[in-house]
Amino acid sequence: MSAAAGRWTAARAAGAAWFAPALLGLAVVAALALPGHPAGLGLAVAGASTGALVAVAAGARDGFALACWAAALALALVPAVRDAGWVVTLALLAALGLAAVAGAARPTWSALGGAVGRTAAGLVPGPAIVLTLVARRAAARRWRRLAPIARGLLLAGLLLAVFVPLLAAADAAFAELVDGLVHWELALDRPLARLGVALLVLAVGGALLSAHAARPGAPLTEPAEGPRRRLGRVEWAIAPVALDLTLVTFVAVQAAVLFGGHDLIMRTDGLTYAEHARRGFFELEAVAALTLGVIAATARWARRERPGDERLARALLGLLCALTLVVLASALSRLWLYVDAFGATRLRFLVQAQLLWLAAIFAALLVAGALRAEHRLPRVAVALSALAALAFAASDPDRRIAERNVDRWRDTGRLDVRHANVLSADATPAFAALPEALAACATMDVRDALASPDGLAGANRPRALARDALEGITDADCRD
Repeated sequence: MSAAAGRWTAARAAGAAWFAPALLGLAVVAALALPGHPAGLGLAVAGASTGALVAVAAGARDGFALACWAAALALALVPAVRDAGWVVTLALLAALGLAAVAGAARPTWSALGGAVGRTAAGLVPGPAIVLTLVARRAAARRWRRLAPIARGLLLAGLLLAVFVPLLAAADAAFAELVDGLVHWELALDRPLARLGVALLVLAVGGALLSAHAARPGAPLTEPAEGPRRRLGRVEWAIAPVALDLTLVTFVAVQAAVLFGGHDLIMRTDGLTYAEHARRGFFELEAVAALTLGVIAATARWARRERPGDERLARALLGLLCALTLVVLASALSRLWLYVDAFGATRLRFLVQAQLLWLAAIFAALLVAGALRAEHRLPRVAVALSALAALAFAASDPDRRIAERNVDRWRDTGRLDVRHANVLSADATPAFAALPEALAACATMDVRDALASPDGLAGANRPRALARDALEGITDADCRD
């Protein structure tokens, strides 16, 4: 109960008088406009508007916060320029994460994690926080004169929402009159979807505002107190040394594979692409992620009282970062071999992006250790993650997957039509370049999805380009 009260108090103190009514209005508009339309311009505007309202109400504290907000707003616009649902989802989640860390009081790991945690914890009470603020504003003296009007309009709206559809259904002439007066369709269908959209907007806006308001008030330049060192040299050095030796052995074994590639696999008895690659890169990615945990734990708990301890820690952890980069190179090599043999898919593209992001993080760790600039790592990690998310969305994954598979078809004559139909309208222009019969088979599902117009709320550039690319392509016999 005290935590919830704290959120209400913080949000009430930080929220400008206009914030809660503006967010509530945005939620209502989104609920009316978005359901029934594919993700597109409407979702992009709703997401960016929610972030902009919070950014202005909470106030950006420094350049780091402004950069986070800028990246978050750019990612929120992805639904208007990408059709692939998985790309849109990842972009919006990244936007929410960046909006959350913009409220961190200090550029430290604990402060960044706390900002994300506060935002996640505020999603459930977010709508209640906003509605409570609206009620408080409405009860204020300066709002009392408008309260009767607002209540009257609300009651009238509820009555009209019930009676107008009934009368329109009863008489065609009246329905035509209503349709002529109201140029957008009166949205009373999908009530649960509309309620869900409204609650989602309120949840995100309320959570972000309460998280930003509840941040610790320490200045950004104040250094964070380091954790208590618990392990002596012998205790903390054993694990990194053992892991370094293990990775050195692995790298030595993998050297031939890294440089042998296709020829080595073809010469090795019983070694196929599927066995070499599919059972390899996921495990190697997990090794790299776990290594990050080892480095973080050593940095946090190692007691380094003498200069020799510091040098030893930097040497062991630096070697660990360098060896992990080689492991990631091996994972990428396996993945590329697998894609060459079996084609590109969304999962393989996503894994490749994750491996490259991990490589960038380890490279940053290596450079920060060499320059003794570990205090800059939290901000660098956020910046690298933001750039990775923006680059991922900008790369147009479905289109790149389609282009890779079309190139493979030209070389081998093989195309997985079933997988081609999994891809979104982003991939359609690439498939439209195939012979007409094959293009028709590769775009069956997209052509069905594009049969209905998007409307203004669902306006989306890739779908518009896909419709142009599909002109003249008709149904074909796609049976094997």
